[in-house]
Amino acid sequence: MTTNIEIIKLTKFLNRCFLAANVSKKNAAIITKHLIEAEMRGIYSHGLNRLSWYLNLFQTGELKSDAIPNIKKLSGNTITVDGDGGIGIIAMDTAVSQLIKMTSKNLISMAGITNCGHTGRLGAYAEKAAKTGCFVICMGGGGREKWASVVPFGGINPIMSTNPFAFSMPGSEVNPVSSDFAISTIAAGKIAVAKANNTPLPDGAIIDSDGHASRNPDDFYAGGALLPAAGPKGSGMGIIAELVGNAMLGSALEFNWLIICMRVDAFQPISQYKVAVSKLSKQVRKSSPATGHQKVLMPGDLEEKKYQDCVNSGYLSVSNNIAKLLIDAAQSVGQKGW
Repeated sequence: MTTNIEIIKLTKFLNRCFLAANVSKKNAAIITKHLIEAEMRGIYSHGLNRLSWYLNLFQTGELKSDAIPNIKKLSGNTITVDGDGGIGIIAMDTAVSQLIKMTSKNLISMAGITNCGHTGRLGAYAEKAAKTGCFVICMGGGGREKWASVVPFGGINPIMSTNPFAFSMPGSEVNPVSSDFAISTIAAGKIAVAKANNTPLPDGAIIDSDGHASRNPDDFYAGGALLPAAGPKGSGMGIIAELVGNAMLGSALEFNWLIICMRVDAFQPISQYKVAVSKLSKQVRKSSPATGHQKVLMPGDLEEKKYQDCVNSGYLSVSNNIAKLLIDAAQSVGQKGW
C-alpha cells in the first residue's frame, strides 16, 4: 500500500527535520532537495528512506551538523574539498560547483573529496556538471575498514564496499546522458528498502554468512554480503575505486571521492558533438525492443520520465512502511508529520 504526499509538503517536512537536528538553513535545503529528487527519479535507495539515518548521524555527533567544507587549490585545475566531518551531500555539491567554474577556464579539472559522510545519489553531481557541457567521471571508495560489504569475485568474505561510479555527458536534449551504479549487484540502500517493505531481494544480489545465495534482506544484516555486479567486471571496478579512495586520497571518514570534469568541446566543436549525440540517441531509442521490454531507452531516460511525472502531478507515492519510518524519524527530533 502507498500514500500520495504532496512534494511541497514533503519538502517542508524534511527541511523541518534537518533544522531540528541543528543543520543550517542553507544545508538543510540542499540535503532536502537531494533526497526529494532522488525519490522523484525512482532512486528509492538514496531517497526518503535515508532521513532516519541522516538524523541519527547528526544527533549522535557521528557527522557534524554545522560542517563547512574547506576548499584547497592544488593547481590551476585541481582542488581538494575537506568535508569538515559533515554529510557528503554538502561537500560534493561544493566540489561540483567549483569544478564547473574551473572547467569554464580549463579543458579538464578534478577534485578529491575527503572527510565527509554519505553523499547520497552520486549521479546528481555528475549530471549537474554535464548540463554545463562536461563529460564527468565520479567514483568513490576507501571505506573498507568500516563499510566492507561486497565480496571480491570468487570469494565469500566482504572486502570492499559498494564503491559507486557515475558517468554523465550532455545529451541531445536538455537532460544529460547519465549512468550511475554501485559495483555490487544492487545498492545497499535497496536492501534497507526491501527490509522496510518486507519484500524479497532479486536473485544473485547477496549471500548469507555461510556464503550461500539468499533473497532474504535479514541475511545481509546477519553477516551476509553483497555480490559484485557482472562478476569479475564489478569486482575489478570496485577494487580500482578502493585504490583511488584510499591509496590516492588517504584515510576516509566514510568514502573518499574523485570527480573529473572534461569539456566535451575539447577535441571538436560543440555543434559536431550535439549532432553525434542526437544521431546515437535516435538509433538507440528506435532499436527494436527485446521480449519483455516496451522500448529501448538511453541511460537516464527512465529516471527523467519518473521525475517529470512527479513534477506534473505534484505528488510522490510513498509506501506506507516508508511513510511510517519518516514519521518516526521526525518524532526523534521533536517534529510531527506532514
